[in-house]
Amino acid sequence: MKKLFFLLINSYIIKFFSGFKLITFILMSVLLLLSSVSMFAEPASSNGISKVKDIPDYATPYPEYSSQDAAGDFDIERAAQFIDQAAVKWGKKYGCVTCHTNGHYLMVPPKLFKDRPAVAEVRTFAEDWIDSWSEDGLPRNSGGYIETEIVVAPAAFMTINNMQMDGELRPATIKALDQAWQLQSEDGHWEDWLKCEWPPFEQDDHYGVTLLTIAMGMAPESYTSIEPANTAISRMLNYLQHNEPVEVHHRAMMLWAGKYFEGLVSDENKQNWIDELLSLQKASGGWSSGDLGKWRQRAPETGGWSHLDPDFVEREFPPVMVDPNGDGYGTGFVLYALLQAGVPASHYQMKRGINWLKKNQQADGKWFTNSLRN
Repeated sequence: MKKLFFLLINSYIIKFFSGFKLITFILMSVLLLLSSVSMFAEPASSNGISKVKDIPDYATPYPEYSSQDAAGDFDIERAAQFIDQAAVKWGKKYGCVTCHTNGHYLMVPPKLFKDRPAVAEVRTFAEDWIDSWSEDGLPRNSGGYIETEIVVAPAAFMTINNMQMDGELRPATIKALDQAWQLQSEDGHWEDWLKCEWPPFEQDDHYGVTLLTIAMGMAPESYTSIEPANTAISRMLNYLQHNEPVEVHHRAMMLWAGKYFEGLVSDENKQNWIDELLSLQKASGGWSSGDLGKWRQRAPETGGWSHLDPDFVEREFPPVMVDPNGDGYGTGFVLYALLQAGVPASHYQMKRGINWLKKNQQADGKWFTNSLRN
């Protein structure tokens, strides 16, 4: 047995309107299969990752990606190059840190990424952006309201980045956390978290709470044991204990958070949720993102749809697509959540999931995933 490190890219097709023209961008959500996986493996020299790479041209536009893009052999370095470019380009193009792109990139594992130029560039960009809040105020949307999610989520991403890369919190991270705690409700969540029917990140309050709970589980006791963090963490844990995780994705996030907070997930729930995730594995060995929540395509971004006529909802807002072969985000996220819950990589279903990843990488380095919004 020897250890390999895997990473996974999730490609979302997200559409934006510019004037009267519909422009399609691909935003890469870099997530999660970041732990070491024990398995028999081919020699590292054939699939290794370079510590120093030339900086690619970030000025080129995002191409349009498809499930029909050319297949490729399993290659970690190509995957790393793909997400390096996606993360840096987002900051240059849009000037912020977001859940679906450069935010999750900050969570990449140091054993693979610490010496890559893109990692330093993305972190420096994030720190400079956080520091700009002193002069420009917190990020606000077109209506003038604080964009809570792009304060709270970057605080979590930077905490995880700092603890994995350095073992301590950096000043910009502490600043972002201080701002996040000021926006937190007494109930432990963030009432103004963006909920615009763009699952799984901008769908409900649960994701932000579990994400920052995980980050605090990794943070040093010298920070978490003092105020304001100590009270804020207690509020988050109270929220999670009193608000049932209604989606499969919620429960997977809870398994991850439960790794750091004993008693957050009962032994019974832990086993039930592990069994639930394992039961969703496709015959191919992968998992599908569409199985992780009762989400609907093109659902209204405001106002919800539960009050609408059911026939109208079924016709206009059908359930999100479930890829029968599995997809990149579903497979990577579920495998990582199961690893955090203590399911060993030697488990036969985990091995099947790992084999799916090795067989389904595309030639440009990504694993394709259909948008849960389209």
